[in-house]
Amino acid sequence: MAVELAPLTQRPAWQALESHYQKMRDVHLRTLFDDDANRGERMALDAVGIYLDYSKNRVTNETLQLLQNLATSSNLRDRIDAMFRGDKINTTEKRAVLHIALRAPKGESIIVDGEDVVPQVHAVLDKMANFSNRVRSGEWKGYTGKRIRNIINIGIGGSDLGPHMAYNALKYYSDRNLTVRFVSNIDGNEFVECTRDLDPAETLFIVSSKTFTTLETLTNAHSARDWLVSALGSEDAVAKHFVAVSTNAAEVKKFGIDTANMFEFWDWVGGRYSYDSAIGLSLMIAIGPEQFYEMLAGFHEMDEHFRTAPFEQNLPVLLGLLGIWYNDFFGAETVAVLPYDYYLDQLTPYLQQLDMESDGKHVD
Repeated sequence: MAVELAPLTQRPAWQALESHYQKMRDVHLRTLFDDDANRGERMALDAVGIYLDYSKNRVTNETLQLLQNLATSSNLRDRIDAMFRGDKINTTEKRAVLHIALRAPKGESIIVDGEDVVPQVHAVLDKMANFSNRVRSGEWKGYTGKRIRNIINIGIGGSDLGPHMAYNALKYYSDRNLTVRFVSNIDGNEFVECTRDLDPAETLFIVSSKTFTTLETLTNAHSARDWLVSALGSEDAVAKHFVAVSTNAAEVKKFGIDTANMFEFWDWVGGRYSYDSAIGLSLMIAIGPEQFYEMLAGFHEMDEHFRTAPFEQNLPVLLGLLGIWYNDFFGAETVAVLPYDYYLDQLTPYLQQLDMESDGKHVD
C-alpha cells in the first residue's frame, strides 16, 4: 500500500532547501567560479548526444544534493517507473501518459487497459511510411494526375507547433522538391499567404484534429476545401488532396476524405508531445520514413536515459530540479530560450506550449 506523502512544502527536504536558499540568495555567480576553478568541467554532463553545461546556475554541490534529496523523498523514481509501465498518472483525466510508446521499438511491450499498445503504434507508423513513400515517389497523384509537390499541415497547438518546429529543425534533410507549410491561425490571411503561389492540382492538405471538430482547424480546412474545389471544379478532388489525422471516422468521411487515408492517434498522448505520432505525417513526408525512424530512435535513447540514469547524471531530472530551485525559491517567473541555430527558429514557441500546458491550462 502506497504511503501518502506530506504536502510538498512541509517535507524536511523542502525545508532544508528553504534554509539553504537563505545562504544562497545573494551569492553571485562570479563568486562561485572564483571559489571553484574546475566548476565549468565538473558541472557538465554529456549523454545521448547532448552536452549540458549547468555550471552557470546559482547552485553549489550542496544545492544539487538537496534538490536530489527532494526528488528521492518525493518518490520520483517510482513515478518515472509508473509512467513507463502505463499507469494512469494523469490523475485529472485518468489516463496513461505514454508519449514514450510512440518511439518504443518493435518487440517492446507497454500495456494500457490490458492491451499492448506498441503494435498499434507500429501499425500506424507503417501506414504513414507507406503513404509518405507514395507521395515522395510521385506514385500518389492528385485529381488531375499531377504529382504532389506541396504539403500543407492544418492544425493548432500541438498539432501545429510540434511538426512545424521539427520540420524547420530537420529541413536540411528534407526533400527540397517538396514545399511544406503550416496553417494554424483562424485569420484567413495566413491561409491566403500560404497558398498564393501554389498550384491546387499539386497540393496535399493534412488536417490534424483528434475529434475533427476543432473550430480553428476545421475553419481552415473548409477554406482549403473551397480553394481546391473552386480551382479543380469537382468535389471528387477532395479525396485525392486531403488526408486526416484523427479518430473521428464519421466526421472525416463527411468532409470528403477517404477514411482509408485517416491516420489515428491515442488519448494517452498529450498534443504537445505528439509530433512523433501521426501528427508528424507532414514531417515524415518531408524528410522520409528512414530519417523519421532515426529521429524516433533518438527519442528512445533519451527515454531510456531518463528511465535509468541516476538523478545526478540525469539530464531531464537535473533541468527539472533547477526549474524548481529558480521558480519556487528565487521566485523567477521567466525562462529565456535562445536558439542560436537558424533551423531552431520555431523551438521557442514549441517549448512555450510544452512547458506551460504541462502546468495546466488554468495557469497563466
